[in-house]
Amino acid sequence: MNSILFIAPHQEIADKAQNILEYMGISIPVITASNQDAVQAAISYRQASIVISRGGTARDIRTSTDKMVVDIHTAFIDISTAVQKLAAQGSKDIAIVSANNIIENARIKFDFGQTSVRLCPCVDDDDIIREVKELYSTGIDGIAGDIKAIRTAAALNIQNRAYIKSGDISITKAIEEALALANYEQVKQLRLKTMQSIIDNIDEGIIVYDQNHHIIFSNKEGQSIIKNGSIFSLSDRQKNFSELLHGYKGKIMEINSEKVLLDIIQLNVTKDYQNDILIFQKVSNIENSARKIRSALHQKGLYAKKNFDDIIYSSEKMKIILMTANKFAESNSTVLIYGETGTGKEGLAQSIHNASSRRDKPFVSVNCASLPPTLIESELFGYVDGAFTGARRSGKKGLFEMAHTGTIFLDEIGDLPLDMQSRLLRVLQEREIMRIGDDKILPIDIRLICATNKNLKNLIRDGLFRQDLYYRINVLRITLPPLRERREDIMPLFYFYLDHYIPDRNDTSISLPVKITDYLQNYPWYGNVRELKNAAEVMAFSYNKNISLPQVKNILDDDLNETSEDCILNINAGGNLKTIEKDIIYQLLKKYSADQVCHMLNISRVTLWRKCK
Repeated sequence: MNSILFIAPHQEIADKAQNILEYMGISIPVITASNQDAVQAAISYRQASIVISRGGTARDIRTSTDKMVVDIHTAFIDISTAVQKLAAQGSKDIAIVSANNIIENARIKFDFGQTSVRLCPCVDDDDIIREVKELYSTGIDGIAGDIKAIRTAAALNIQNRAYIKSGDISITKAIEEALALANYEQVKQLRLKTMQSIIDNIDEGIIVYDQNHHIIFSNKEGQSIIKNGSIFSLSDRQKNFSELLHGYKGKIMEINSEKVLLDIIQLNVTKDYQNDILIFQKVSNIENSARKIRSALHQKGLYAKKNFDDIIYSSEKMKIILMTANKFAESNSTVLIYGETGTGKEGLAQSIHNASSRRDKPFVSVNCASLPPTLIESELFGYVDGAFTGARRSGKKGLFEMAHTGTIFLDEIGDLPLDMQSRLLRVLQEREIMRIGDDKILPIDIRLICATNKNLKNLIRDGLFRQDLYYRINVLRITLPPLRERREDIMPLFYFYLDHYIPDRNDTSISLPVKITDYLQNYPWYGNVRELKNAAEVMAFSYNKNISLPQVKNILDDDLNETSEDCILNINAGGNLKTIEKDIIYQLLKKYSADQVCHMLNISRVTLWRKCK
């Protein structure tokens, strides 16, 4: 194992260790070195975090490096072997002198048969030398111990000396202890790395201070804050530091050109030790989280489906309108869309939303004409629990609140009741709402798109629409022309829907007779694209190559050309062809609109105008 290094003070221990490791089937590097040489070896072997050694060598490695050291202790059998050897040499008063990490760290005296034995653990080499000299002065006649004690005894000419060897049992126990420690460290490091990785990858910045206001931990985001926020990089003790930090708690500040919200948690580790944990949350992340929660719980299906690419057209008029709408999408200003029923106002609103910077945010569509007058306020602004009889227990978010950060589309805004118009005006001015029954104001960030098929100025004149609201919503204006004013788009749209609805067409191209296409192009299409789409859907299920014009008229329920009393005209035979033609047109215009007359006579508005001159 690369995390463990065995450093033997001398070769005998190294050989024993090598044999034991081979027997255990474990690969641990074993080197022979002592004292400072051993220290240098431990430092140079960087991958090893645990060192197995003995005596003074183990002590020097522990004090001079940051390695974890496992001591080779001496087993009782090792001590008894050395004592028996000295007793056999005739010693009656024996001292066992060694480092306290080899023998038991307690001074005791006991009898071993006829021999007196004292245990003398020492702190370091100097203590060993001093201990042996004092024992020599008392007349000791046998010294057992580590290499330093034996050498000192030899220098004092103490004849009976015995080196306490580390046997197989002691070395095996040290190796097993090191393996258990390495396994524990490995698990601990893995947990720490996992935890550090998790903390580094969260969006919040975290800085931890100790009770002396020194930074003891920070994640990546926290390190960036320390670097760019001078107040949080203070490491020296500061008298008012805590007061300063708590002054920012719950406040929004700007760091790294980004708005962040600071929260502070006090962690009492012990009675006398506590940490201040600073958590910095990006305001943009908080808003994104709130939006996701809204989307998950309250905004299912509130998204825009249409894009500009989905709009079928070939007329220059529509090309200019869509170019204008594309430019409007770049703005956050309110858009007002005029257009007859069925011209595609909501599709255009959705396209503007999807081309804007709010494309990933909610799109809420509201038909003001379809909301019951008794429920319109609660639907738009929401209500709290107990606001009125029948209210939900948990309250309800209104459509404006659901559209927060996105777009709200108010269709048929001309049908909005006057009292609601005043509330809407305040929402647009203040960008704030209040739920029914609540006492709290909620700020909202919305883009408003309105649509109507009515002339709002006429409604203002009749007292049915607020003039101040009109000027608030009439910022960017688009007028969608009816199909009869962009006849170039009729057949491309008709073929598109026909192609969409015809089942099992096998990719064969669709082509209608010229009589039918001329008829469809001159048909007034009062329901505009909606009517055209419905007609194409019906025709798709009755389509065959021999479809006739009467069948198409029947599908469109077009009876303008059928003979009835209303269609009987009085013709003055005394006039010329031009006056007779003009008389016919005038009689038709008394009964039908100009568009209907053009459709019946299969002429354009320009031709009608010219013939009436």
